[in-house]
Parts: sequence; structure tokens; C-alpha cells
Amino acid sequence: MNNNNIQEILLREHNRDKKLTYYAFALYAVIGIVVISVLSNVFLSRFSGNESTTSTPIYYKLIIPIILIAFGFSIFKKIKILNNRHLLIEKLFNDLNAGKKAASITQFVDYKITLPLGKIRVRLYPVNFVCFSIQNEVYNLPVPPGIEPDFKVLLSGVNIDHVNNLKENLNSDKVIETIESVSLKTIPEFKKYADAELAPELENLEKSRKKGLNLYIIGIIFCVLVVGGFAAFNYITAANISSNSSPEEASSYANSLFTSYIVGFGVVCALIYLVYIPIMKKRYKQIGDSGENYTSFKEQIFKKMIAFINPSFQYVEHGYIGARELHELDIFRDKNYDVTGNDQILGSYNGVPFQYCDLYMSHTPTFRLQNESPEEVFSGQFFMAKFNKTFSTQIVISPKAGISEFIIGNSFSSNIVKPSAKIMLEDPEFAKMFDVYANDQVEARYILTPTTMQNIKDIAHKAKGSLFYFFINNKIIAANNNRINKFETGVTTKLNPELLVSFYEDLYKQFSIIDDLKLNINIWKQQAN
Repeated sequence: MNNNNIQEILLREHNRDKKLTYYAFALYAVIGIVVISVLSNVFLSRFSGNESTTSTPIYYKLIIPIILIAFGFSIFKKIKILNNRHLLIEKLFNDLNAGKKAASITQFVDYKITLPLGKIRVRLYPVNFVCFSIQNEVYNLPVPPGIEPDFKVLLSGVNIDHVNNLKENLNSDKVIETIESVSLKTIPEFKKYADAELAPELENLEKSRKKGLNLYIIGIIFCVLVVGGFAAFNYITAANISSNSSPEEASSYANSLFTSYIVGFGVVCALIYLVYIPIMKKRYKQIGDSGENYTSFKEQIFKKMIAFINPSFQYVEHGYIGARELHELDIFRDKNYDVTGNDQILGSYNGVPFQYCDLYMSHTPTFRLQNESPEEVFSGQFFMAKFNKTFSTQIVISPKAGISEFIIGNSFSSNIVKPSAKIMLEDPEFAKMFDVYANDQVEARYILTPTTMQNIKDIAHKAKGSLFYFFINNKIIAANNNRINKFETGVTTKLNPELLVSFYEDLYKQFSIIDDLKLNINIWKQQAN
């Protein structure tokens, strides 16, 4: 799939979303007319009868028009965005072809129609959206889940054809030959490299982070003082009036106070939106233009750390293993999983094709309770590499459940497909740490030699989490369900050499799996028939 294919699919999805949105507008408009009619009768009926309608408080008269104006304005704005979105998609691909990349990527599912039926919420016509920015231009585009991983590769500023070639090496039966073995560089070697090459850039990013933190703190203080001061003023004034006035005067003042409170609160929100936020955006832009934008840590620092390990490795900041690839592995139960992730690394290490990423999987049932959240299936690191041989059996190595998992259950374990037979191996320590499932005990013991089991135990001790292994076809998969998104920084994360060493140690552990299990050595001999 190339840029043109993805652009065509995005335009088709845009047209689908546009049509579904108009259907939803029509439905909600009918519901809105009914609700507004009922509210009008409820609000105004209390002032009818013997009293003149002129006694109706002004804010009651304004409520319905304000609701109608706000509703009409929001509809008009949305229609305008829908009609111009095809131009935004065209502009996006022009920017991507010019070498620009996206930042601050988020995503959500917009259900065009949601019907609350008691405690059950029925959600219809889902549309998946991806939100991001490119040089202060904000995009909010409908993206089909099937192409979302490829689309995020483009947003990362990476050549999608090269990434697809690396994936093909991993998924094909082709054996990659290496002339010489390349060892992983040690932690002391990385420290020396970081002090010499990365320290100056890291120092500039840390200065930027401190500036951003100061702006963040000032913003919180500003909002608290303005909103809190406004609320305190109204509370004190109302208390004084109620204590020094008759009930009739207090009631009259309460009505006028309510109106002034609504208007005043609107003014405060307008000041924050029209004055404070533009000033903060300008300040952040000045920080970014100065070349000291701490949010570019992965581009300026982390990408170089990957190249230090091996210059041939491809780093895709917003890439991950997509739902389609996971489905093809046949290790998960057949459900519609929501999959996202980041920090994808692909390549070949000493003749072993691999890919790694931070991965998050969840499942949302079509019918769910009003306040029920999606079920988290997996959150952690997902590593996949290729053997030199294809096996006929599938092996699943699952960690023994701890006390917490015994009480609340392990969602990842319950969503994976395990062979029917549970086997016992000769290593008692291994048996205490893992449950092993396989259909062919002979081949399972052939694969899980004493050396391999010892290496798996060593890796499990290094990886702080819940480590699963899968041996399937010609692949090995290590999934660490530790509920941690590695290699992330923010305005409160100090950017110092210790952080870089910590990140490098995590990377070192991931790639050492290939060496520890000796995947680059042809020890997996064909069995005699």
C-alpha cells in the first residue's frame, strides 16, 4: 500500500462519514425539536396563569433562543468542516510528500448514533478518527482501522515501501544471510557515546522542557485564580445580600445574580479562549522555533539511540503491529480488537528479521452498560522475530498467575488461543514460573531445550511484567504485558543522561532476546522423518 492508495481510501472514508453525519443530524434534529418543545412548556408554564408574561425573568426568555442559536452554529460549523475536509486531505499528502511529519497523534471512535436504553448503551455507525498536528495545522480525519497502521507510518515521515519490505522479510520464508555477527554495544559504550554526541542536544531540550513546565504552571494558576476568584466574589456577594435583605429582595437578587453569573462565566471562558490560549500557543511556538522543543525528543535523541545500536534499523515513531497482522498470527480469539501503539523498530539483527513496538489492545462490546469502559486486553511491549525453521506445533508459554491476577483475572491470558494439551518439562524452576501448552509434546521438548528454558527464565527476570512467549510456524513472539508505555517523555520528565541510560537498557533487553535464544544460529535442525 502506497501514498496514493491511502489517500484514495481516506477520501472514501470521508464521504462515508459525511453521509452518516447527515443521517445523525436529521435524527437528532427531530429529537431536539421534541425536547425543546417540552422544555419551553416546562419553563414558561410556571409564569402563565393569572400573572402577566412580562413577569417572566429575562434569562428564562433567553434560554430557548440561546440553545437554538448554539445548536445551529455548531451544526453550521460541522457542515463547513465536512465540506472542506477533502481539501484538507489533499493538503496533508502534499505536506507528507514534502517530508513533513505529524506530532501529538491521538485517536477515538465516533459513534454517529448513541441510544441510551436504561443502563444499556447501544452505539451505531462507528467511525474511527485520527487526530494530529503538522506545523500548527490540526487534522481530525476519519481513518478506517484497516489502514491505520500504514497511515501512521506515513505520519511518522518514513518511507512506507521500505517498512513494507522489512515486514516482508519477517513474514516470508526467505532466510537472510549475514557475513559477520554484530554484537550489541554495551551500556558503558552507550554512556560514552551519549556524553560525546547527545549531551548538548539533551541539554537544550531540558531547557525547553523547563520553559514549558513554567508555562504549564502559570496556566494552571491563572485559570484557578480567575475562575475561583469569580466564584468567590459571587458567593460572598450573595451571602451579604441574603443576610441584609428581605426574602423578596434576596429572591430577586438571586435571579439577577444567576444571570450575571452565567454571563460572567462566559466572559471568563472567552478571555481564556481568545486571549490566554493564543498567548500560550505563541510562546510554545517561539520555544519550538528556537530549536529547543522538548517534544522533539524522539526525533533528536531516541532515533539516534536506535541508529547507535544498528544504523540499518528502521524506527517508526507512530508505527505499531496492526490488528490485521495480529489476526494473521492466529494467537488471539476472534474478536474486534481496538489496536494502537508506537515506537516501532524493524530490521534484521545478525540475520534474524524482527519487529518491536509498544502495543495497546482493547475490546469494546457492541452492547454495554452506560458507564462500562472498554476491556483492556494487552498493554506493553510486543516483540516478534523469525526462526530459521517452521514448526508444525504451536507452543504457548504463559506466566503463572499472581495473587492479583487470580482475583481480578488476566484479560490477555483469557483472550489468547492456547493448545489443548498442557505439558510438564524437566526444569522445576521453569515449571514454577510458567505454564506450557502444546499439541505435540515431542516437538515442544525439541524446541524447549534446557538451554532455551534457562534463557527464557533469564529474560523473564530482566523484564518487569507478565511475559508471554509464543512459538508458532516460523516465529517467536515475546509479549510483556507490563501496562507500561516505554520511552515516553513529557513536560514533567527530566531529560538527563540517566534517562537515556534507562531507555538504552530497555532496548538492550529487547534485542538481547535474539542472542539469548540464539535465533541467529541454525540450531533448529530438521527432524528426521
